Amino acid sequence: MGSTNMWQMHMNEEGFNTPIEKASVPLCCSSFIPECEDDLKPKVGMTFEGLKAVEEFYKSYGHQSGFGVRMGQQKKLENEVVRTKRYMCNRQGFKSENGNKIDDPSKKRRKNTDTRCGCDAHIFVKLCANDTYKIESWVEHHSHGLVSPDKRHLIRSNRRVSERAKNTLYTCSKASIGTCQAYRLLHVSEGGFANAGCMKRDLQNYYRDLRLKIRNVDAQMFVAQLGRKQEVNSAFFYDFVVSAEGKLVYVFWADATSMKNYKHFSSVVSFDSTYTTNQYDMIFAPFIGVNHHLQSVFFGAAFLLNEKTESYVWFFETFLKAMGGVAPTLIITDEATSIKNGIDEVFPTSVHRLCMWHIMEKLPEKLGPVIREESEFWKRMNACVWGSETVTEFGHSSNYFKV
Repeated sequence: MGSTNMWQMHMNEEGFNTPIEKASVPLCCSSFIPECEDDLKPKVGMTFEGLKAVEEFYKSYGHQSGFGVRMGQQKKLENEVVRTKRYMCNRQGFKSENGNKIDDPSKKRRKNTDTRCGCDAHIFVKLCANDTYKIESWVEHHSHGLVSPDKRHLIRSNRRVSERAKNTLYTCSKASIGTCQAYRLLHVSEGGFANAGCMKRDLQNYYRDLRLKIRNVDAQMFVAQLGRKQEVNSAFFYDFVVSAEGKLVYVFWADATSMKNYKHFSSVVSFDSTYTTNQYDMIFAPFIGVNHHLQSVFFGAAFLLNEKTESYVWFFETFLKAMGGVAPTLIITDEATSIKNGIDEVFPTSVHRLCMWHIMEKLPEKLGPVIREESEFWKRMNACVWGSETVTEFGHSSNYFKV
């Protein structure tokens, strides 16, 4: 570590040595030379196959040395090919004075630490023959301290979301596990934060950018996935409707196991449309039944854009088509006029009943505040509703409510 002079011979972009005054750097500032293996250091005259190779090389050198890398100015030819480009230390230059101005003092601002100190460390590359780039100049000295080895993984230019991290995030996403938990899992599997290759914020930003990227094609990806399932198993059934604007309106699917279960247990079918997805605000509506072991079995499901009568008519007609035209003997649903209209039109021979669970959930709203607080009333009500298996038993139980 030594002192630098106020004047320094510097090679400009055209390759001529010209003195450049470093007016912004104090006379007493220190010079820090990175310590790393010689084969990792840049050298004037080194050539690379493309700018990507230059960037990877200098970032690798920066990681081993303890500083971040930032892209500098570049010049292009008429055919938009980059002729010259500079790769700099991330602490190059100084923060603009305009950045310190506060337009509205009432607004909260994020506290940003000023890391710029006028460091001149950089490499300058120039296009040569055969589409290669050669290092024309190199400044090794830094005007600031370098990051210690145990903190180098925190340098922004050194952080990246690896394929392993992407796979971990994708697997956790399928299991409805958030990015925070996914990052903890990555931390454990990789043996520490330093080996993860990125920070939690990097993983969150990657997931956000990915969702924005596929936002307009996710419906197409979902339908394509159903199509691939049908290619693997021809018994898999699906159908969908797209609006004139290209937006997915309805989609229905049922696999071979669902159809087989429906043939045996179609006497009583439960249809529930009370589920709503968070991101797309579409209704998830499954058909559920009960097998001979009193276990719930899946018959089919759909995503619906709205709860209009025409939506349920399409769904019920598609369900009937998938199940070979066999309508359910009895169908249990929530209380909704649009569902009732759809059943009357598509399943006119099916017995329609309302879900007891929903009825009992809405019952307290229909009672007065006094009787609602009586524990004896609820005991008799539950005995009447859940303990009566015949009309006669229900009649006897209902006598408790007579005045």
